[in-house]
Amino acid sequence: MTAELTLFAALAIGLAGSPHCLGMCGGIASSLGATTAGRGGGRWQYALCYNLGRLGSYTLMGALVALLLSLPGITLARPEWGMVLRLATGLVLLAVAAYLLFDWSGLRRIEVVGGRLWRLIGPYARRLLPVQSASGALALGALWGWLPCGLVYTVLLAAAVSGDPVSGAGIMLAFGLGTLPAMTGVTLFGQALRGWQTSRTARRVLGVLLLAFGLWTMASPLAHLTGGHADHAHHHAAAP
Repeated sequence: MTAELTLFAALAIGLAGSPHCLGMCGGIASSLGATTAGRGGGRWQYALCYNLGRLGSYTLMGALVALLLSLPGITLARPEWGMVLRLATGLVLLAVAAYLLFDWSGLRRIEVVGGRLWRLIGPYARRLLPVQSASGALALGALWGWLPCGLVYTVLLAAAVSGDPVSGAGIMLAFGLGTLPAMTGVTLFGQALRGWQTSRTARRVLGVLLLAFGLWTMASPLAHLTGGHADHAHHHAAAP
């Protein structure tokens, strides 16, 4: 699977998963807008700093999980790892599609994985509320990026098997950029934008697109696997 396709998939997941992001972090993002009400350009500054901090955390996560996977000496340069990466990315796409189309709760269930870490980080994040400065918004975003989120964790799977820390960081950055329009918008425009979260039409359209993209992403490795088994069986059948 090409790096460009993986980055595009991560970006698409971020865009399509924005309703989930608004549900998890929309309250904090909109509160930044309320904090800066009447300050003119303050909303833009706070929105930018908060999201820069959040994207920085995602990027660091991607680099760390890819680095940890490479430490045991696992080499991902072999062709079969490309098939694994494509299958993993396809499964991530299908998981997000299931969430959008059927309100699948699997994304929420895996959020317990980061619960213990958030119990350590959460108190520091809450001390920054209400945000009083741009630097405070940046710090809050950097901490809030570690909030347990099933959507983030599914994309981290693709980052983990990407091959190296730079690729892992790039995948998570692309995902974060996909969430940026919704998360920035809710800071600037408040609750009005959060109504999109309840739009079933938007969720269905995005879900169908991700479902199709996920199946297409998995088609090549599945064909390779089934073709490989068929060739293996044919070889044994032809043997004397």
